[in-house]
Amino acid sequence: MYHTLNIRLSASEGAVIRTLGLIERRGFSLGKCSISEAGSDGRSMLLTVASSRSGDLLKRQLERLHDVHSVELKPAVSIHKSPGIRPINRRT
Repeated sequence: MYHTLNIRLSASEGAVIRTLGLIERRGFSLGKCSISEAGSDGRSMLLTVASSRSGDLLKRQLERLHDVHSVELKPAVSIHKSPGIRPINRRT
């Protein structure tokens, strides 16, 4: 299952590395990561992670980090791969 998180971080040195390290140590695979400046007081990080674990669990763990101001968890998305269309082999 995929989870999307919007995280507001402080502008302190190493905040991004500590956040990404926690995500990896907790067994979540990083899909996408976008970081932008959110004014003079910090950064905004938009993440997509994959795991069979709950996204709410990761949200609570991230909120415990000193550098994290807020975490918003978007609804979980489950991607199902369709089997596709099999070509028909005809002999002519």
